[in-house]
Amino acid sequence: MAKSGAGVWALPAFRGLWLATTAVHAGRDVAVFAVSVGMISVLGATPFQAGLAAPLSSAGPLLFGLVAGVAVDRWGQRRTMLAMTWVRAAAYAWAVASFFLGWLEAWQLLLVILVVGIADVFFMAAHTSVLPRLVGRHRIADAASSLMASEQVVSLAGPAAGGILVRLLPAPAVLAVSAATQLVAAAGLARLPPDNPAPPKTDRPGIREAVATGVRFIAGHRVLLALIMTTTTNNFAAGLYQAAESWFILHDLAMDPALFGAIWSVSAVGGIVGAVLAPRIGKAIGPLRAMLLAALMMPLNFALVPLTALWPHLAVLSIGVSFTLFGLALGLMMVNSSALTTALIPDDLLARVSSTRRTLTQGSVVLGGVLGAVLLGWIGAVPTLWLAVAVALGQCVFLLLIGVPRRGALLASELPAEPEPLPAPGRQTGP
Repeated sequence: MAKSGAGVWALPAFRGLWLATTAVHAGRDVAVFAVSVGMISVLGATPFQAGLAAPLSSAGPLLFGLVAGVAVDRWGQRRTMLAMTWVRAAAYAWAVASFFLGWLEAWQLLLVILVVGIADVFFMAAHTSVLPRLVGRHRIADAASSLMASEQVVSLAGPAAGGILVRLLPAPAVLAVSAATQLVAAAGLARLPPDNPAPPKTDRPGIREAVATGVRFIAGHRVLLALIMTTTTNNFAAGLYQAAESWFILHDLAMDPALFGAIWSVSAVGGIVGAVLAPRIGKAIGPLRAMLLAALMMPLNFALVPLTALWPHLAVLSIGVSFTLFGLALGLMMVNSSALTTALIPDDLLARVSSTRRTLTQGSVVLGGVLGAVLLGWIGAVPTLWLAVAVALGQCVFLLLIGVPRRGALLASELPAEPEPLPAPGRQTGP
């Protein structure tokens, strides 16, 4: 560990984790674009098959979120991240090989999406639990800010890079680029210290008991539960909103798809700015107040989209402002939420509790999206969008119940002890 006053970039292990995380996000964004194009334009997928891509890519937390943290505790953080990196590389490479051998079908790309999504669940459980050990709990906000800013930059450039690549190569072959990014990720992970020794099997709780321990910790912790419910409600609203958003803009407003794509990129720019400013705002007004500010911004940016039905001549401006506010609010919320929740969870429970948290927060996006799709066909886009506004406003209730904005930060009595630093990297023979 670097001295206490040093920034996160002074830590070689954090730089390795950043490189790995950025490479994983880049590979995934290119793969999502390539799979979408490949299924429709190359493999002739049916509408049903194409429609399965989005829910399958988000199904991992619902399927394995509760047990991922238990697995990380048993396998080790570095070992888990390396294993999942090689699983993703194998899945991408298998699709590329199948394409060149003439075997690739649409269902195989769906299987690749599902496998990669499941690997991401275990990877993120290990990632979340190792971060405090690498940088110290007092630097979590700065570390999360750096990681999220990089993710937003990748989100801005990834689809564009995918668009260029599918002009040069058949779309399924572009997955070779995603496989190559996993090699970069593995190189970054090699800079992490070795895992601590696993506890003897006789000292391990059963899987059911281990999962239950994480669930009980969340249910019994008033502040942590409020933070998780805030994010879960926000994500459910986002799922509702995103299910109707594209239809409203492209169908009801008849906006040109190229213009819509250009405006969409604004949200990534807003996300970069929000992620960079989040630690500073959190320090200035308190991270709890920063989360409340983000929670208030969310319904505002959601409302700007259906309001364009009243002033269609200002649609580009209104939607652009909405997307920018969304990126800003998302960066502000996610960075401060990550710092707060990580600070509240003891080190020995971090993987399990974080996995349970991710199951709730990411699963709510899927559930909100399914409900949004149903409502879009039943009551139309504009009522569905306004329902998303109402749900997003409701997330503020959980923060108000724990005393925000009267309190801006966690109490010392709510924080667990600082974990022991991981050992410095030494000579290693394998993961």
